[in-house]
Amino acid sequence: MRALLGLDIGSSAVKVGLFDEAGKALATASYSYGTAEPRPGYKEQDPSDWWSSVKKGIHQVLGEVKNASVLAIGATGCISSLTFVDAEGNYLRPSIAFQDQRAVEEVGEIREKFSRAELAESLGIDLPPAPTWPLPRLLWMRKHEPEVLDRTRYLLQAKDYINLHLTEEFASDSSSNRGLVDLSSNLSSKRSAVAIFAKLNLPDLVPPLFRPDQVIGRVTQKAALETGLTAGLPVVAGWNDLNASVLGSGIFEDGQAFDVTGTSEHIGVVTSSHHAAERLMCAPYLPGKELLYGVTSSGGGSLAWFSRFSGKSINELLASAAAASSELIFLPYLDGERSPIWDPQASGVLVGLRSSHGQGDVARAILEGVAFSLRQILELVETHAAFRPETLVASGGGSMAALWNQIKADVLGKDVVTLRNPHAGIQGAAILASVAGEMYPDIETAAVQMTATAQRFRPMEINRRHMDEMYALYNEIYPALRGTMGRLRRESLSQPNEGIQ
Repeated sequence: MRALLGLDIGSSAVKVGLFDEAGKALATASYSYGTAEPRPGYKEQDPSDWWSSVKKGIHQVLGEVKNASVLAIGATGCISSLTFVDAEGNYLRPSIAFQDQRAVEEVGEIREKFSRAELAESLGIDLPPAPTWPLPRLLWMRKHEPEVLDRTRYLLQAKDYINLHLTEEFASDSSSNRGLVDLSSNLSSKRSAVAIFAKLNLPDLVPPLFRPDQVIGRVTQKAALETGLTAGLPVVAGWNDLNASVLGSGIFEDGQAFDVTGTSEHIGVVTSSHHAAERLMCAPYLPGKELLYGVTSSGGGSLAWFSRFSGKSINELLASAAAASSELIFLPYLDGERSPIWDPQASGVLVGLRSSHGQGDVARAILEGVAFSLRQILELVETHAAFRPETLVASGGGSMAALWNQIKADVLGKDVVTLRNPHAGIQGAAILASVAGEMYPDIETAAVQMTATAQRFRPMEINRRHMDEMYALYNEIYPALRGTMGRLRRESLSQPNEGIQ
């Protein structure tokens, strides 16, 4: 059976999928790993955990489909999870995860040296200044770990590190290196932002860049022995998790809207026009297409946090939330927030708590709070875009929760459609690989043939008025507490690592 292998190196787990030519998932696997927080606001991961999880996942799916003949491999993964490797490909320190907030001070330094317009011109994208982007982190490394930076040959994204293990080739794609390359240059010749590097006294650590569907190398004999794959299989450069998930949702036409769930959650539309939107991002997608979107940093991460806190599984929390009342309001700013407020010092908030409330009420408030954050972002998208989508295609683990889909439909006033394969990231990675495997002539044709929708959730008018009122209250909370959040965060960071003595 001819098959494609898709890999998704996420912020909390690796997902592996084996797909046939029609895009049907023959087998999937998921292996999770932890994130360390050595200091408040610091988030780090061990890259060897990614590779270990990938190997387990590949062995599992190949073991479940004995007659599969893998033709090509594609990978995707979270970006701004920076891995510093030397010339031999050895990582020099734990990866700095995308949620990491250590470089707040360095954001200010960049603002002093460059106007936002100058950065946008050099980078080919208008990135709201934030410590989650690469440049502030590289400045932080120059100050605090200069010996690591001096030994670094390349700065790799998570999927690039996996591709290195598969092929022994250093490679990436331009879209996954936003903030480090000039995205406005020709698709086949993206350039590093060398002028910015020079002014900040930073080295150019960008690896060789390829199209996401371009073959960067082949599975080595060593990797074949470790994974069970056949040596010589082509491996494509792959894409960042957002682009891959949108592609794996079968979305590539103007005005089509997406909701990519995960630890963080992305919501937006495909557009053929570039939009300068101060609190959103407009990033390259397919030729002639861009994604206008925003991201809330703790989407599924908020529910995962409460699962750890309460000792209840996600399914148990969803069951309890279904029977709960909607009387609490939750702000999902557990790791600061990106869109729409771009405030690394923002924190999670639960308003309206009383002694009568239980875990189910809090769980429901989390589901609704994330939906309110998505509505803020989507309203901004619709303000800047020339269309008002009536339907969103939802993907990722969060899209498997029927209650959450219905809450989003009620809050957003849109139909929410789910996918046959909810894990659109690995589906998108497999679609990229399909061109290298000569199954399809291009990725658009592959996306049409390999994706399908499953279920539709329509807004329930009986819930809309209440959701609108709760959303209005939600919008009042952050402005009222912003100053308090900042003071509290600064006080927390001022304490010694071991706490108050």
